[in-house]
Amino acid sequence: MEQLHSAAAHPVPTPDFDQARLEAALFEGLDGTIDYCAHPAGIARTTPSSDHLALALDSKLGPKYRLPEHSLGMILPTHYTGPEETENVPGGYVGVRLRAIDDAGLHLGLAGTDAHVTLTGPSTEEWHEIVAAMRADCQECHLEPLWDARDLTGPEADYLAREHRWESEKAERAWLASGLLRRIGLFHTVSKPYSMRYWRHGLGWKFEVRYEHGVAVNHDAVVEHLTHRRWGMPLQVFRESCACKSCTCDGGAERSCWFTFVGDQPKTKIIIHFRQTRAHYDMTDPYDRLTGAGASRTWLQQALPSHHEQATCPPAS
Repeated sequence: MEQLHSAAAHPVPTPDFDQARLEAALFEGLDGTIDYCAHPAGIARTTPSSDHLALALDSKLGPKYRLPEHSLGMILPTHYTGPEETENVPGGYVGVRLRAIDDAGLHLGLAGTDAHVTLTGPSTEEWHEIVAAMRADCQECHLEPLWDARDLTGPEADYLAREHRWESEKAERAWLASGLLRRIGLFHTVSKPYSMRYWRHGLGWKFEVRYEHGVAVNHDAVVEHLTHRRWGMPLQVFRESCACKSCTCDGGAERSCWFTFVGDQPKTKIIIHFRQTRAHYDMTDPYDRLTGAGASRTWLQQALPSHHEQATCPPAS
């Protein structure tokens, strides 16, 4: 499946409990708030099956940073062993394991399970260099890498014992983040926002999806696909407010539309804020950061058409 273009023929498979837990950790670890990427959450392509997920990562995070390094640094677990007193909370995500690096990509697992995610994008040599650099950074910062251990380590087990309720509640709702990750391409196909950011909101998630003034928001298409009876998620949707207007009687003011998606578990909620900028809003910085992140000209023409036209037009003589 390439960004859900063939979703009608190939519905998105549902992962099992442990597979969903690993994918939920990745969804959170991709850190969807930090900067612009060429694709939503920095994912150019998803290839899901019931027991595996392959993610093709964008190479860059904004104009300065590399997304693969950032993502692994956020996801792989570590334990501080230095002299300073700390809260003794493992870094990264408890139980996530680096299984292998081969021609298919970098393989992640979850301790004690068969869960499997493959990250692609960098070459085999580049993945090895990234992991080697992380190990060197760990040594310099008094961090013990936990991602090679077969089973849960002592620091991870201690943390889970202390935070059992919170981690159990997150695990029970991992299907929500996993389902969003498997459908992340919706924000690049059925809708054309220039920015899509998300963050944890209690046991659920909150999104802010931004559009240039004049670009069709198409939030009804996003809602329809997310909740479709065949390839969508088991969510009930509520239109909290909608400020979409076809007229210009307000002088091109910013438009905001809010939708809430609720599952059958308590506290299982997604909030999406569709936000269209006001007329004549300066899009120079988003455009430059997207360009620096490697966004294609075709995408920029669709997501930022007005600014793209200004940026590519030759100066007047």
